[in-house]
Amino acid sequence: MYPGMERHFGSASAAGRRIARLLALLVALAVTCLVAYALRAVLTPVAIALAIAYILNPLVTWAERRAGWPRLLTVLMAFLGTALLLLIGGVYLATLVVAQVQQLADNVPGYVEALQRWVQSSRNESGTTLPAASMALPTWDVVLGFLREHGVSMARAAAGNLATVLASVYTVVSLVVLIPVFLFFFLWRFNDIVRTVRDHLPAPQRELIVSVVQTIDLAVANFFRGRLLVCLVVALATGVGWSLVGVPYSLPLGLLAGLLNLVPFLSLLAVPPALFCAFLGATEAGRPWALPVVLTMAVYLGVQALESFVLSPAIESRTSGLHPLTVVLALLIGGHLAGLLGLLLAVPVASTLKALAARFVLPVLRQGAGFVPGQCQPGAGGSSKPGG
Repeated sequence: MYPGMERHFGSASAAGRRIARLLALLVALAVTCLVAYALRAVLTPVAIALAIAYILNPLVTWAERRAGWPRLLTVLMAFLGTALLLLIGGVYLATLVVAQVQQLADNVPGYVEALQRWVQSSRNESGTTLPAASMALPTWDVVLGFLREHGVSMARAAAGNLATVLASVYTVVSLVVLIPVFLFFFLWRFNDIVRTVRDHLPAPQRELIVSVVQTIDLAVANFFRGRLLVCLVVALATGVGWSLVGVPYSLPLGLLAGLLNLVPFLSLLAVPPALFCAFLGATEAGRPWALPVVLTMAVYLGVQALESFVLSPAIESRTSGLHPLTVVLALLIGGHLAGLLGLLLAVPVASTLKALAARFVLPVLRQGAGFVPGQCQPGAGGSSKPGG
């Protein structure tokens, strides 16, 4: 207890003081959560930067000790290296995207003509003919007539949503600008912040709090290492599988699927562009598109089954110390309670609870059951038989 608190709880018993401290802690935690929720727009970039710094700090600390550089210089070199890689990758991706968009624009008339022929043939097979004029693309006069009829209402709707669009753009720009700034500071001062927080913990409970935090830190770090390994395997398996079935740009799409798989099942967002690319590839080659599209979906489902029933239980259970069935159960419970956020936090929370239970609950249960350290069976004198 802090000095001076005795005059507030001097007449209370030890149990009463513990209850008072627990209630004060719960009230402080509730107030902190309410304030954080009210300021969530301001605290979001701070929280994101702090999470990234938490993940990268071991690497920066290792580089600092390995190279013998000052912490500030190490962080600067890391930022410059990352910026250079992003610049090179951004230029390459921009060039690739522009080339692909240009290629798509050049092929659009052919796609439209093929679609018109397919629709016309379908109509002919069903006994209904469609006039050729109705199959033509909209003319400029038709577009102008549509704009005269609906332009005012469309403009009003756009103006009504302008504030929302500008707010979203401002939010994205602020995140892009503020996250690197906060990240630089947190990486620079991360170890100092940890030492400062540790030094200001209550002295009687300091070692216990530090031990608990280290247990949680180990559980969360192990989870992220396992998750990153799973995402890497998913990216490689998806990219190679899509390449084998003839999906254009399969490797970038596989990397996208692996990156999105950081949040379980979010990799589903990579399926529509993969299906579209499979359709375009088959159309350009003059082949039927149904089989490539089906094979593309089959590869995704196969990789997801491999990830859900083999990779995640095997890798994440090994890194988190949980049984594979416990991992599956934790994911089901997390997804049911909190959706995607619950899926992301399920394994870290479960491994944290297991570590805390092994540290604080299991010893009490063993003591109550009469277990003696170094013996396998309860009972006085270490007898292996009841009453013996």
